[in-house]
Amino acid sequence: MTVASKHRSAWVRGGTAVEATSAASAATQAGLNWTVRTAPLVAESTPLLIDSEGVTPATYIDVPKKQGIIREDNNSVIGIVGTKYKVVQNMEVFNALDSLVDAGEARYAAAGEYNGGANIWMVLELPQGINVANDPHAAFLLVKTSHDGSSSVVIKPIIERLFCANQINGLISNKNGNRNRKYNEYTYRMSHTTNQELSVADIRNITNLTYTAIADYQLVANNLLSKEMNRERTLNFFKQVWALPSTVEDKPYELLTRGERKQQTIAKEARAKAWAIYNESETQENIRGTAFGAWQAVIEYADHYATGGADRLAAATLSGRNDRVKTKALSLLV
Repeated sequence: MTVASKHRSAWVRGGTAVEATSAASAATQAGLNWTVRTAPLVAESTPLLIDSEGVTPATYIDVPKKQGIIREDNNSVIGIVGTKYKVVQNMEVFNALDSLVDAGEARYAAAGEYNGGANIWMVLELPQGINVANDPHAAFLLVKTSHDGSSSVVIKPIIERLFCANQINGLISNKNGNRNRKYNEYTYRMSHTTNQELSVADIRNITNLTYTAIADYQLVANNLLSKEMNRERTLNFFKQVWALPSTVEDKPYELLTRGERKQQTIAKEARAKAWAIYNESETQENIRGTAFGAWQAVIEYADHYATGGADRLAAATLSGRNDRVKTKALSLLV
């Protein structure tokens, strides 16, 4: 499913779009066909000394309860972890995905890495999407892990509004019913400190839950589309999303400390850009004037315009670091 968009998905910006029928082929296309190993850590006890009496070699001592993670294709250290950490190779994570592709239940879409390979990921597109206000959305599975202890193996559903490549993976709630689900209820996690293995059954379960997430998202979207937003309410909404303490919000700029000036500038620039998206962008033509449009403006800002540059923005979207602002925005509207 494709539509014209001036934006590109985070997995296209931050990785490699793939055409593959196997996880091994997808990993090769994305440059993820490498392995890692553990190595003991040592610390310099006394430095190398060169003086008139000659050269005294440095001495080293072992670092207890820690080990390094070595990326073997380029012999780089990409993580420092505890001694109980269990290495999970890239293909140990990805190989179980082939069953979904072989059954026609998904296709490989993209894969990549960030932080020098400390974090790796793969995205599969599911065949069933939805339309909201005649606006196509696609459903994906994001499969990711880390080699530096920052993340367990994670499989989670992602819904993408294709017209603007917005990634929706925050709180999904339905206050008109009895459910108030969070996306972490749909998320599979496997610790690096256990002997648990990723199974085909695990992946099928999260795939089924993804379709439940899609249905919940449709309910939330319809609810937000029914809520009108005028200029005053929308501007106030953006002010709440990027809220400032009153001592920073109302104080003249010249009286602010250096830290407060930065805080005020970031918040006010975010509000202004979100309003510009909402008020002027073609991505809002069919949803402007609704709470759904206001929420999508926040998501579009977070995914495509927040500070940090294209690579960092893509990593923030894929890692979920910018989910907090999306979740906060939705909670203010439902």
